[in-house]
Amino acid sequence: MELKVVYRGLRQVSDWALRFYSEIYVDGEENVPRDGPLIITSCHHNELLDIATLSITVPHGRPVCFWAKSSMFKNPLARAILLSSGSIPVARNPNSATAPGEEPSALHEVLFRETVRALDKGEVIGTFPEGTSYTEPGIMQVKDGASRAGLEYIRWAKETRGGQEKRVQIVPVGIVYTDKSQYRSKVCVRWGKPIDVETFAEEQLAADSESGPELDSRPVIKALTAEIEKRMVELTINAPDWDTLHAVEAARDILWDDKERIDSSHFVWISQNLVSLFADPNAAPSVTKAKQSLLRYHSLLNYSNISHASLWGILPDPATRPSRSRAFGIFARQALITVLHPRFALFLPTLVLHTPAYACGLLADRLFSNRDWEETRAQFKAIFGGVVASAAYGGVTAITIRQLIRGTPGVLTKVKIPSFMTPVLKALWTTGRWFFLGENSLSGKARAAVGVLGIFYATSFVLSRWHNYWVGSNYKQLKRLLASWKVFVGILSPYSGDLEGDALARYTVPHIPPSNPYIKQRDAENGTERVLVPPAPSVSSRKLVRPLMEARSEATRALWSFLVDSKFLRGLVTAKMRGEPWMQVAPAT
Repeated sequence: MELKVVYRGLRQVSDWALRFYSEIYVDGEENVPRDGPLIITSCHHNELLDIATLSITVPHGRPVCFWAKSSMFKNPLARAILLSSGSIPVARNPNSATAPGEEPSALHEVLFRETVRALDKGEVIGTFPEGTSYTEPGIMQVKDGASRAGLEYIRWAKETRGGQEKRVQIVPVGIVYTDKSQYRSKVCVRWGKPIDVETFAEEQLAADSESGPELDSRPVIKALTAEIEKRMVELTINAPDWDTLHAVEAARDILWDDKERIDSSHFVWISQNLVSLFADPNAAPSVTKAKQSLLRYHSLLNYSNISHASLWGILPDPATRPSRSRAFGIFARQALITVLHPRFALFLPTLVLHTPAYACGLLADRLFSNRDWEETRAQFKAIFGGVVASAAYGGVTAITIRQLIRGTPGVLTKVKIPSFMTPVLKALWTTGRWFFLGENSLSGKARAAVGVLGIFYATSFVLSRWHNYWVGSNYKQLKRLLASWKVFVGILSPYSGDLEGDALARYTVPHIPPSNPYIKQRDAENGTERVLVPPAPSVSSRKLVRPLMEARSEATRALWSFLVDSKFLRGLVTAKMRGEPWMQVAPAT
């Protein structure tokens, strides 16, 4: 077995980067074989973090040889790293056109030759058959590359050795983010049932006389691609358009108060059920008003930069219209909870240490991400924030080593510790000093180097886990504090300052981003033109607070009316009355 040191190093970096999210839920691990040739076909909606997610969640810890776009191999250093990690270059051309400066035929020949070589070794090939990373309401396209690779491997095995030693399989994967660019949101990774490529091809040939005698004929490739797409769709959330998806997001927030409270094992299932409900052509007539009200509320939340979870946290009753005195009371209460709760005191040391990382991540997002392409944002926050956090850990390591060499704990002598911990800390201190008290010889320098690496690892381990344990609850409380301040300022402002009429209308329609040029738009194929909604100009949230309150109340009423008309309330109402989680989202029978 190859050591793949570079790959293992990159997988460790991936693990660090994914601490941007609070939870990575994995389902269907039993569907992935322990050995043998395997092709993974995953959706691709979050740039580099999708690769990181597959690397650390692939069952049995199997190394993955990813197909990577050929442009990434142009830099000599990047090329050396990618090739050392097992990556294989693939041409990515918008709408199947040839990109300038590339020779697709030569690249495709290299791609399939290297893929067959890796599969022959029993390795795992990681592919993103959509062809690029993008943000759309659902899966827009699945290309033939993975299907062709699997079928070509079978043909090559038959020609060179009379057949496969172990049968190649394709496993579809769905990666779903509760809010992919939002810090401390969740990731749901769903590994689907495997497809035995040779069995599928033989069944297709037997059922379709027009497919021809070859396993890798074009009709078989297309049929296998269609099967892969079907399974990928089943593993993810897919809406017919942006309006339906935004309406579902708002409805889910209202029903569950905070989408992060939904059990990760049910998140995709619940969301897709709601999509089916709102997209049903035979839905109750009240669906129109419900969608309009939910879209208005969703848009005002985004433009006021307030989350529904934060608003619900300070004002649980959607009918509430707080007076100025009550709004001030809510803000004062949230301020006191934020700074006086014991969790803040326990979090404060790591908050100070990680503040430069937060600032750097936000700055990188502003400088490098494309605001219209949400999939570009999280990677810059995670990578740049992680680099600065590592530098902070290095600084703590340097201070610790300096104190060990001097033989004085420094400021640590002023920290009161329980008496039972004293022997342990003394032992650690003595052990740490031992690494740096050797002679100035090769063995002494080697021992010091081991000490530096060990202290850095221990420091990073302790500080990162300390931070991650407390950051979630404090971050949620901070968002509630900011929401209470915005509500207070908005209620304090005179009514004449609120936006009305046409001035308000542009903020009640959700922004629809331009399409990715590497995606074939189905609207164009259907003869319709995609309607873009550009973002409205930036505006102070105080001008949107009262319209937001009204929109929330109206959206809640309209949603419940639609659910009543749709007979979706069995289980929902009874669970709510009993104070139980709302896990039942299905038509009443």
